[in-house]
Amino acid sequence: MKKEYVESITREELEVMYENLTIKDDFIFGKVMENKENCVEMLERLTGNRISGNISINNQKAIKVAVDGKGVRYDVYVEADARVMYDAEMQQEKNKSILPKRSRFYQGLMDLGYLETGDEYVELADSYVIFICTFDPFYEGLCCYEFENHCDGHEGIGDIPLGDGRKILIYNTKGTVVNVSPEVYSFLCYIEDGKMRDEYTKRLNSSVAMARHNRKWRVEYMKTFVHDMDVRREGRIEGRQEGRLLTIISMICTKLRKGKTIEIIVDEMEEDISKVTNICELALEYAPDFDENKVWEAYVYKYVN
Repeated sequence: MKKEYVESITREELEVMYENLTIKDDFIFGKVMENKENCVEMLERLTGNRISGNISINNQKAIKVAVDGKGVRYDVYVEADARVMYDAEMQQEKNKSILPKRSRFYQGLMDLGYLETGDEYVELADSYVIFICTFDPFYEGLCCYEFENHCDGHEGIGDIPLGDGRKILIYNTKGTVVNVSPEVYSFLCYIEDGKMRDEYTKRLNSSVAMARHNRKWRVEYMKTFVHDMDVRREGRIEGRQEGRLLTIISMICTKLRKGKTIEIIVDEMEEDISKVTNICELALEYAPDFDENKVWEAYVYKYVN
């Protein structure tokens, strides 16, 4: 039987939510950028590159290297004729700490998905990972934070670029230091306040309106929203269960360090006898330190998975 984890929300409430979405929402952002003209102009503005010829737009592209490995789902993923890959992400979560490692992970998976067996490293495409943040991730007020790999300069020697073809661009819609072109600033301002300042933002605004009236996309959004709520709720439940297990293991390890026997621990713990016994036996393998994390991993591997 399917588990029902969805928190209380009606279809009418979902309908209202969808009708009020803006380009800040990654779902609408991805749909608007399925339009080649919208997508190409955005990338040209944000990177300064000229994009022509055939391009492949694959929004909400999912990449997962290993069955049990972490995967990603790109908001807007583009491959261009000039051997350049682009990933553009709309970022509303105000968690600055995840951006550096997340951008590194995204670029790594882009590289893995590009080369095939027998390809030379020189064939690897340049890559751009672009985050469009509705908050200032570095608190310096810049509209754009640009990062490339380089060697720090030494006495008499300037910075040495690595030349690996990777670039990370983090845009800030709330920037007060305008270190971008007027075209980019117009785009960022549109994301921030919804006001149209040029022909491109007018076109984007029309695309957003069309997306909100697309019945197929509306249903897709609702299904995705409900699914994501289920996943988050299930994750919270699993997290609480794992936290309780780790608490029990910690208590048992503390008792073992004090020299208590399994029999005494079983008698003292108001838990399932077989569970306490199994944890004790596993924990004894890590004596005398009784590493709680290792015991937890061993227990999960043997009795949970």
